[in-house]
Amino acid sequence: MGHEYLTEKRLRALDPQLHSQYKNCVVVSNQMLSRYQSKFPEYTDHSTLHTLEIVDTCNALIGEQIDRLTADDLYVLLMGALFHDVGMGISEKDFCSFYGENFSAEAGHVSKEELQELIRKNHHELSGWFLKKYWRVFDIPNDAYAKAIIQVCRGHRKTNLLDPVEFPEAFFVAEGRSVALPYLAALVRLADELDIAADRNSAFLYDPMLIKNDISRLEFLKHQCIQSVEIRPAGVLVKAVSDDPEICEGVMDTVSKAAEVLHDCRMVVSKRTSFTIQQQRIILDLNSSLMLF
Repeated sequence: MGHEYLTEKRLRALDPQLHSQYKNCVVVSNQMLSRYQSKFPEYTDHSTLHTLEIVDTCNALIGEQIDRLTADDLYVLLMGALFHDVGMGISEKDFCSFYGENFSAEAGHVSKEELQELIRKNHHELSGWFLKKYWRVFDIPNDAYAKAIIQVCRGHRKTNLLDPVEFPEAFFVAEGRSVALPYLAALVRLADELDIAADRNSAFLYDPMLIKNDISRLEFLKHQCIQSVEIRPAGVLVKAVSDDPEICEGVMDTVSKAAEVLHDCRMVVSKRTSFTIQQQRIILDLNSSLMLF
């Protein structure tokens, strides 16, 4: 079964109104996400291109389980993927509302570099906070839908998906209508972790030497040598080519981290939902040598 636009087409078939509401948010989220580039010119991509990659990977991970997802599941998943990184583009005014004026770079309390690092490390919480404040602007049907989408946004980073209070197995968005919150959050978290191929580096793809920061430069070079990430029924195949030992080690570290997230998400979904994540391992093809993670 092809997975291109799987969730979008299924949502449109099941509930055209929810699908329309989701599509109406794409332009607005793109404007928000584009702000991050002025704040993080040397970071990997968190723009709409990254969001589209997340949705495509979720489609591949869902596969034949698509028929078990309700329109509400699909809407929350797509909206969560759409807004999961919106905290990267949050205004400093909103940032200060979240953290307090003592964190204002404009007032000289912290440096711009410190402010950037705070946003980067906590952007999943900032994404959730942003939606909590502005969800009505995005025509989200009610506060319960908003809460579900917020939790998917928060869940894409270091959040405990096993917590039955924060991520209940059946989260009701309307009377008699619930979504599988742990599964949806796990999908976005895993898809986000698997977006490691070269096209993640849109801004500096062809000239990483423009990057001044040594750590950021190595990160871009590492992504640049990863040619593809292929979701297969039993596992994930990552292909990479490099003759630099430092970059090769970095690729192996990245794949190892992604494998840990895969294991954790599989465990969450298995324990807390009736769904499954079929992919059991990551296979790294590095310079035509295969490694299992």
